[in-house]
Order: sequence, then C-alpha cells, then structure tokens
Amino acid sequence: MKRFVAFILVALLGWNVLLTIQVFQLKQETVPQTDATTATNNIKQASVNVTSDVTKLVEQSENKVVTITASSRGQTIGTGSGAIYKVEDKTVYIITNNHVVENGDVMTVTFANGKSVESEIVGMDKLTDLALLKLKVDFQAESFIMGDSSLVKKGEYVIAMGSPLGIEYQGSVSGGLISGVDRRMEMDIDNNGVADWDVNVLQTDAAINPGNSGGPLINMAGELIGINSMKISDESVEGFGFALPINEVLPIISQLERNGKVVRPILGISVAPLEQLSPFERAYLGISIQQDEGLFIVNVSRNSPASRAGIQVGDVLLAFDGKKVNDVKQFRQYLYSKKVGDKVTLVYEHNGKEKTKEVTLK
Repeated sequence: MKRFVAFILVALLGWNVLLTIQVFQLKQETVPQTDATTATNNIKQASVNVTSDVTKLVEQSENKVVTITASSRGQTIGTGSGAIYKVEDKTVYIITNNHVVENGDVMTVTFANGKSVESEIVGMDKLTDLALLKLKVDFQAESFIMGDSSLVKKGEYVIAMGSPLGIEYQGSVSGGLISGVDRRMEMDIDNNGVADWDVNVLQTDAAINPGNSGGPLINMAGELIGINSMKISDESVEGFGFALPINEVLPIISQLERNGKVVRPILGISVAPLEQLSPFERAYLGISIQQDEGLFIVNVSRNSPASRAGIQVGDVLLAFDGKKVNDVKQFRQYLYSKKVGDKVTLVYEHNGKEKTKEVTLK
C-alpha cells in the first residue's frame, strides 16, 4: 500500500514539472520580439492610390491653365496666370488680367507641358482689368467649358489654379469655398487715391497669391466660373480672395476679340460730387448750400450728345434715365450699362431751374 501511494505522488510531481515546462515555453513564444529586423518585418506599409473628385478635376483642368511672363527690354517685369478661353485649330486664346500684361512688350506663355510660346495681345480693358492674348501652338491645346456664374452659391467648393510667386510654382492648386457672391469692390483706375469704379466679384477663401492673377476659378464640374483677380492683404484678415464672375468677363472678352478694345457709350460730360464744391464756388455757380443731390458738371466735350442737348459746365445732373445720381461711380455704372445708339433721358439743373432732355449716346 505504501509503495502504491509513493508511486502516485511521484507521478503527480512529474506531471506538475511537465506542465510547468510547457507553460514556460508558451510564454516564450508569445513574448514580442525585440530584434530590430524582426520588428521591421512586423510593420506593414499600406499602399493606397488616393483618387477623389478634386484630384480628377485637377487632372482634367491643369492643361487648360498657363503661366504668363511679361518682359520689357529683355527683362522680366512680372508673371501671372491665364485660362485658355478658346482654341481654333492651332490658335489659342487666353484670358488674363490687364495688370499682368499692360506694362510688358513681350508676353511669353508657358503651357502645362512645359512649352513656351510668345503671344500677341488682342486687346486690354483697364476698367475691368481684363486682357485677351492669342498665339499659335504645334500641339493639341484644350479650352475650358464656360460656366454660369449666376448659378454660383455661397458655400460651394471651388479650386483656384495658377502660378503663385512665379513659374517655378506653375500649376499650383488651392481649394476653398465661395464666401460670397455679388460683392462690390472699389477700383482706383488712375491711381490717384480715389475709387473710380466698382466691380462685381465672387469672394472665395481659396488661396490667391501674387502670380495667381488671371488664372481660373473652377467649380466642381470643371467649368470656368471666374478669373482670379485680387485679394485683401492685411495682417488682420485671411482668406479674402476675389474673382471676376465669368458672366461679366465674357462680354468684355467678346468685344476685345472683335474690336481689340471695349466700346463704351459716350455722353460727353465729366462730373464731380457736390461736396467737393466750396461755399464760395456754390454761391458763384448759383447752387444752394443746402443742395446735396446730383453731380456737378465740370466739363462738357464739344460736339458730344450732352453739348448738343444744351448742357453746360456748372449745371447739376440730377438723374440719368430715370435713376437719381449722387455718386460718380454709380453714374458710370448706369452709363456703361447702355449701348452706343441708346436714347436716355437726363434731368439736370441749369441756373436754378430743373430741365429734362433726351439724348442719344454715341
């Protein structure tokens, strides 16, 4: 009996030793390897080809965007961007900003494929800051589809393309939202510190930097909806870029293509705000010190529609074709919304008496 009990104890002891050895081996197998080579082998690198609507849009658009280098007397004086507007056989038409090309005598256009071609200026318009270039190429070029900027909505995603800071950054892409539509921006055309004109613009927070001027603002359908033109540069603001809406660009570009310039109607008067007149000047001209409506007529061109209507220097223009005028920019907007040959009604004050005349713009 004692031998049997001893045998059982020895068997149990042996079994415990065997279990202990197996547990130890199992732990060794599950302990992480610290060997550098083994650790490296355990790291897996994902390989993902990222494609999105935006990357496809960029791929479809980049060949339609160009860099424009303006030179004068053999020296580069500035760079900008452009959007291919139309292609006829091997002739390429490019929209850009007037300020990109106005001071240069040689314009070199560099395409996305790296080819550079000298271009001619078809026409420029300082008032709207637009210009049209034309050149011939020996490769297949592609133009943008024109969008409808009247359909652009606040919050819509857009991309801007161009060459910020020069040709070395050609084809740069920035994206953002339409921050506002139908914004009005003042422009000082003659750089005298006084705003001469208001332009309607699309506001976007897509980054627009020097060199982006004249480049395209593109919607998610790949359509050209604006020409990037300006930004507000100030330490206190960020993401204030502006583009000329394509619906307002195309009529100007069409005139440049046809005539080499924009033909605007002429009335034949120069005007100034009444507040610019001193009390002495008002008294001399017979204008009441209390009168604050209308525009003072400072010049009348000979043989102009205004002069033939009997309007004289010193008269006060009160209304243009049924609309009151108290601001020079506002008056220009009303005038330039008409066409040559249109008849308009003028209401003005002459020697203290109100008169009405119909004139034909030329």
